[in-house]
Amino acid sequence: MSGKRAAQAALRVAGVALLFIFAWLTYRYFDSRLLLRQLAELVRHPADLAGAAFVYGVSFWLRAWAWKQYVGKPIAFSVYWRAVLLSLFINHFVPVKIGDAARVAVLARQPGVSVGEAVESVAVMRLLDMAVLGGFAAFGMYMYMHQIPGIPLLAALAAAGFVLVLIVFRRPLRIDRLWRRWRTVFHSWRGMLIVAAVAASWLCEASVIGAIARTVGMPLSFWQAVWVNSATVSGQIAQVAPGGVGTYEAVMAFALTVLGVPWGMAYAAAVLTHAFKFLFSYAAGAVVLALWQSDWQAVRGVWKKERERR
Repeated sequence: MSGKRAAQAALRVAGVALLFIFAWLTYRYFDSRLLLRQLAELVRHPADLAGAAFVYGVSFWLRAWAWKQYVGKPIAFSVYWRAVLLSLFINHFVPVKIGDAARVAVLARQPGVSVGEAVESVAVMRLLDMAVLGGFAAFGMYMYMHQIPGIPLLAALAAAGFVLVLIVFRRPLRIDRLWRRWRTVFHSWRGMLIVAAVAASWLCEASVIGAIARTVGMPLSFWQAVWVNSATVSGQIAQVAPGGVGTYEAVMAFALTVLGVPWGMAYAAAVLTHAFKFLFSYAAGAVVLALWQSDWQAVRGVWKKERERR
């Protein structure tokens, strides 16, 4: 078995294991009355929900802005914005993470952008996302679990991220050209702004978890929410169900219990938070596809290739 296939198989096994953990958590801690009570509490605070949706949207706006700065071509910002939202929609609609392929398809349709350039830019932004999340997660492990991730673990995470890119795009990346590009972009103020925007985007997403948690009577500090979000999203590398159903809830519930939250409340908070993200992704995807119907072609192409591969 090749290294790529072995990594892919390992991720699938991890994803299935997390699904079993989620099933056990559901059997052990599912409480319809608690869920309904927390849901009712959210509904009673529409301003807080609207604020959370706005901040969540800003997080994707920042990622689109960072992506545009990296590409550095005179292409309308709306192209990057809608491609990011389409990626979010697809990742919450199909069982595997192929949303980045849609980002490539949308960008590659623009004048002056080759498929190779689109693949490279999306791969770099994804690796940057994982680097930022990995940094937040590692810091949180030290702060809240009193453990420092060892070098082997960090190296394994980096390797997993790189393999994930290869799996998603099904083609080798020209490392020498990529390295030269990185040096050009990231050894400048523009590179610092790109990194800052990506980091800010994840801080915005984390604040959504904090806002929802506070609304249902489970206060988290800002940095606790950052760590919970980073650990949870990092776990989505093993996604085997649409939107990471099961993996998301299992990892988030564990992270919350580390902070002292009871398992039952942690489970309910994870379910509600993930439901919020599902609703946002579907609403955003519907708006994009309604306003830019030409992007249906890119979406259909991605789905068709995935069905053929299976």
